[in-house]
Amino acid sequence: MKGVKGWIVAILLLWIAGAAQEAIAFQVSFGGISPDFPLIVIICVGLFSDKRSGAVVGFLAGVIHGAIAGGHMAAYAVTRTLVGFLTGWFNGMEFEGNAAVAFIVTAAATLCTQLTFLLLNPRGAILPFLLATIGSAMYNGVLAIPLYALLTKVLDSPRR
Repeated sequence: MKGVKGWIVAILLLWIAGAAQEAIAFQVSFGGISPDFPLIVIICVGLFSDKRSGAVVGFLAGVIHGAIAGGHMAAYAVTRTLVGFLTGWFNGMEFEGNAAVAFIVTAAATLCTQLTFLLLNPRGAILPFLLATIGSAMYNGVLAIPLYALLTKVLDSPRR
């Protein structure tokens, strides 16, 4: 993600993701599994960013998601900043970016983010949370594919 164009796209996507999380995430959920739109944006934008930009996008998404959720702002901000940083770091490696990479990275990052969130924000029922996390990781991975394709057209290629 380079220049003003990249930041405008990232901020616009974060705004849309926050609105989608609030307005339609519950309606497109099934079996207790719902998508995490801000997290999908962090990961997909992070695949086009460096570590610093990924962390900033992650922090902004964490604040947005924490505000929408109505609490645990610090847990959202920390976990999302971390995943943004790590995704930006992953972009620094030489890889051939494609839809499969977007799916795998998004699914793995969702699992790691949610497990870290569980450590920062303990819940009573761990097994249902873990099952929902696995389902959400797959759901997020599928939703990341079209977003990654769109970003490939709009932003510079993630290949260095």
